[in-house]
Amino acid sequence: MSIKVKKIVKKQAKEGVLKNCPGYKCSNCCCDDDLVEEWIVEYFAFHERIKDFLISKGVKIKFKDDRASFTNCSDGKNCKFIKYSLNKDLDLRPIDCKIYPYVVDWNTIDFDKKIVKLYYWDNECPLVRDNKITEGFKEEVASILKSDFSALFYGTRFEIEFIDKVLAKHRFYKIKTI
Repeated sequence: MSIKVKKIVKKQAKEGVLKNCPGYKCSNCCCDDDLVEEWIVEYFAFHERIKDFLISKGVKIKFKDDRASFTNCSDGKNCKFIKYSLNKDLDLRPIDCKIYPYVVDWNTIDFDKKIVKLYYWDNECPLVRDNKITEGFKEEVASILKSDFSALFYGTRFEIEFIDKVLAKHRFYKIKTI
């Protein structure tokens, strides 16, 4: 990662930072070309105005129903949402990126009971592998989700359920490319 990008990352407000996470020194890549999803409402709020620019930088954007997904948005060390963000005071990464090593199970959100299930994104993160995720980080993740979901769903309060296993078929979800 270039020095310029490191400075951008340091200036950018970043949510969901795990204590003891080695960050860029880690040999594991948190998000190297994996499926990243967000609500279509969130996409239009933060990314639609720079869609063509993100596409020109190699980000692939796909839409299905109420969600947008992204691939090629990072090489694991160089997040294009942070690098090309127009607002360095806000963390504009999709929710799944903010809460890594967790991921939202977008297919089973219970809107009647207001429950969101979180799984591990993968088991490659050393903190997941070594069972070193603190209750403090879980509280931060729950706070991020409750805040973001409340903003997206007109003040609705969701409960967060942590499932201590990797989300099955997370990397193989097929959606239509536009």
